[in-house]
Amino acid sequence: MAKGALTAGEITAMFGKNIKFYRNLKRWSQEILAEKVGVSKNTICEIETGKKFVHAERLSKFSEVFNVDVNKLFLSENDVAGDLVGILTKFSNEVKETVDFARDKYMYDLKK
Repeated sequence: MAKGALTAGEITAMFGKNIKFYRNLKRWSQEILAEKVGVSKNTICEIETGKKFVHAERLSKFSEVFNVDVNKLFLSENDVAGDLVGILTKFSNEVKETVDFARDKYMYDLKK
């Protein structure tokens, strides 16, 4: 193995930590994430603890439900922490858009 290369176990563990990070960021339980991805709660638990990895088609589903690029699911802890500013900025923008939409709809309904 090349110097500095990660083992399959290390990649699986890193992926699991990131899944848990993004799930907690959304304040979802394992049950909620399992439902959104189409797996059991037990599978989510095994993924988060690094006991199980997912098939390629599930990777895109995780990426989709968390609204992040698949590559971000494999970042190291330091890289994920550094990316948190981007995540929070994106979340803030989504909240602003939702509030703006609700305000505009309310104002439109008042004019009726």
